[in-house]
Amino acid sequence: MGTLDGRIALVTGAGRGLGRATALLFAREGADVAAVDIDPTSAKETAEHVLSLGRRSAAIVADLSDAALAAGAVAEAVDRLGRLDILVNAAAVLDVEPLLAVTPAAWDRAFAVNARGLFFTLQAAARVMARQGGGGRIINITSPASRLPAPLLTVYAATKAAVDSVTRAAAVTLAEHRITVNSIAPGRMETPMTERLDGGIAALSGRSFAEVHAERARAIPLGRRAEPEEVAQAALWLAGPAAGYVTGCRVNVSGGLEVD
Repeated sequence: MGTLDGRIALVTGAGRGLGRATALLFAREGADVAAVDIDPTSAKETAEHVLSLGRRSAAIVADLSDAALAAGAVAEAVDRLGRLDILVNAAAVLDVEPLLAVTPAAWDRAFAVNARGLFFTLQAAARVMARQGGGGRIINITSPASRLPAPLLTVYAATKAAVDSVTRAAAVTLAEHRITVNSIAPGRMETPMTERLDGGIAALSGRSFAEVHAERARAIPLGRRAEPEEVAQAALWLAGPAAGYVTGCRVNVSGGLEVD
């Protein structure tokens, strides 16, 4: 018996990194999973992994910055898998830019995906869950950057502060439908996004990638980066029966980088 037996989950950003790790962990724990990603190949790969674990899956391609496409991704997941019990909003973009170099286009792109896309996916999923009448779980991926100074991640940090605000408001609003809404703040992980971040910092500072990558790992109090599967365990807990009375919570999985 898995923790999520009989549940249907939709995971955005499921093509790689934390999104893929979460989708596969949920499948191993008994859930059927809709894998949503902007990249068709990555979405298909994750869905095929889910199928290999003996669960139903659907690869859904969508640019979530378009509210209509975000709602369409939710509708497609329900149409193909029958219902929706869990949403994990893991899709995000990140650019490394000094504050004085940020352009309106960069600002708009980050907010379109990280805040607008997350909100309208959440809204569409919450409407489905409310109609179903059986409650639901929504898990948003935020970041320690939303609370800590992040000079090279000004826009990304601002989008994650928006995610924090949406999570709090949604938790209170959706409680009457027995839909819990929580967030996870992962620290530095071994993912393609982290590699792009460290590469951007290295390019701006004139140092090597290896030097920056090692230095940023040493700055974590626990002394190492997280594997995405470790962070996915927090999502599994929030999606499972043990967290039924938890809502409006921010789960810090940062190795001590952020201390509540």
